[in-house]
Amino acid sequence: MRFNAILAAAGCGWIFAAGSAAINACNPQNLTYSNEAPPNGTYMPWNLIEGINSVPGSRQYITIVNLTPHRFVLQNTHSYQMDTFDWGDVPQGHARQNVVVYTNKAGASAVDDNGEAYYAIDGTSKTFFIRATTHIPDTHPARTVIDLTGLGQGQREYLDPAEQSPVTLVITGSDSYGFMTSIKYGPGNWMKNMYDVIKDRQIQHVVIPGSHDSGMSYISNQIIGGGISENTQTQGISIYDQLYAGARYFDLRVGSVHSVTNTSKYSFWTMHVNDETAEIALGNTGESLDSVISEINQFTAESPGEIIIFHVRYLVGIREVPSLGPIYWTSSIVDDFFSKLKGVNNRCGNLDTSSTFNQKPASYFMDQNGGNGCVLFLLAGDLQSGVPQDSVSDGIYQANVLSINDDWSNLGDTQPMAEDQASDWKAVARGGSSDTFHISQWLVSADIFTTTLYTIEGIGIMPTNPALYWMGVNNMNPQSWPTVILTDYIGVVVKGQHNWNQLSADLYTLAVGLNLYMVSQNCNVSSVSPLLSGASSELKMTSLSETWGGIIYANGTVVNEPPRHLHPGRVEILKKGTKFMNGTVLEADVRNPDFQSIAV
Repeated sequence: MRFNAILAAAGCGWIFAAGSAAINACNPQNLTYSNEAPPNGTYMPWNLIEGINSVPGSRQYITIVNLTPHRFVLQNTHSYQMDTFDWGDVPQGHARQNVVVYTNKAGASAVDDNGEAYYAIDGTSKTFFIRATTHIPDTHPARTVIDLTGLGQGQREYLDPAEQSPVTLVITGSDSYGFMTSIKYGPGNWMKNMYDVIKDRQIQHVVIPGSHDSGMSYISNQIIGGGISENTQTQGISIYDQLYAGARYFDLRVGSVHSVTNTSKYSFWTMHVNDETAEIALGNTGESLDSVISEINQFTAESPGEIIIFHVRYLVGIREVPSLGPIYWTSSIVDDFFSKLKGVNNRCGNLDTSSTFNQKPASYFMDQNGGNGCVLFLLAGDLQSGVPQDSVSDGIYQANVLSINDDWSNLGDTQPMAEDQASDWKAVARGGSSDTFHISQWLVSADIFTTTLYTIEGIGIMPTNPALYWMGVNNMNPQSWPTVILTDYIGVVVKGQHNWNQLSADLYTLAVGLNLYMVSQNCNVSSVSPLLSGASSELKMTSLSETWGGIIYANGTVVNEPPRHLHPGRVEILKKGTKFMNGTVLEADVRNPDFQSIAV
């Protein structure tokens, strides 16, 4: 059984190797991006969003994203009571959607269903394993365990969100640079921690996560507009947590809510409505502006050095009972709003606007405020002529200082949206005449009835966000990729599970990996290739990802120092009928020699 040899050969230890003193300049002759096309994946059918989770006959997907210069080589598999156990190599710069189908044959007990795939990272001693297993009885009986012990990155047990809703693993880095993965978050200030990689790039060449309708992490009911969480709430975590989840571009929609009897009495709230200028605006409110400002300041005090962009829309008043159309802001209301924004620390006033912000290097913004970075407010709302449009000295700008392509498909299903988004960013030649700050709105705009039935959360985290990691990634290359990847419910992977340890760092790690690997493969926009062997010791993963041997369980429990032999989901007995990748089928039960092994 070859997988035993693989386990025995893998080594534990620190993930960081010593580097040479010279920074690796980007050289087209040293590029490692593979032109091999992985198999096409499958979109989750929407009719499964509200389905009952069960194991027999269930079809599950596990997506592996490779943003490293090393091929991920499938070494072996074994499976028991799986009708399909389809795994394969993952070439550099690509993703593979792997398929597991649990049997529904009569007499099979789902409690015993189990399979394991063994990967080696080519050219290194590093390995990782993925286990498909069950936890019965439970409302989420199908589980995926990602075992990164052989990378020095611990283990995590994931709930499979629903049938055909993928679990995702993103790995970036290299053997010389160090590896990081998506099973847990790195530091809040990820941009500062890769300053030497991105400092000379125009900010349109720095990939950043974004959040759609960022302030709508709960329904605050400041207006009676009919919006409920199912069709109006777009995020599961606060602005503060979104920042820690990696978001650096915020679609912030702010309006004033006015008393019906005295419209001079108002307060500022984030909103999500169908049309803020309609006679009767339908929707609801989320976080207060005061809360958003407090959360920004808390984050930047803890994690300085970032470029944080708030694209602020609406900027209009709505009555508590929406009626009689909008209340356009007077100079007094605008001044009041600006006064609130002036309470945000690390704003960047009087920046050079002789060229648009997207063409300026990241270091221009990151070095502001003594190296504490920039919080940028870009206004794109409904302010009327005759009232202040900006306050440049206070770091409050009109949105046109950042030239963007804000790509919203406005389509009602995942597949056509994904195809449209990928087609559009592939039309942007990075380093060429069509280069731009391209915002990919990776989200679906279904009608109100469909949205209410399946919920924005369900549509976002089950069929739509997971498709980004196989379909989206496989339609990116070193010449074409979006600047901002804007999603609903950033970080959330299981419906209703919004606590920090229940989130997954998929988009955070994807953004870091695209910057480290994909963008660095384009010498027209990147001066360094940090993942190649011999890169500067300054260009290391040490500040982004530390060696960790813990376990995160599906309920969010974290055990930082588990027994070394503990590997959740690894079976003690390999049962008669267990199938191996080479075609071997066990004719009798065999004790798993690796059940309590400390080898990785």
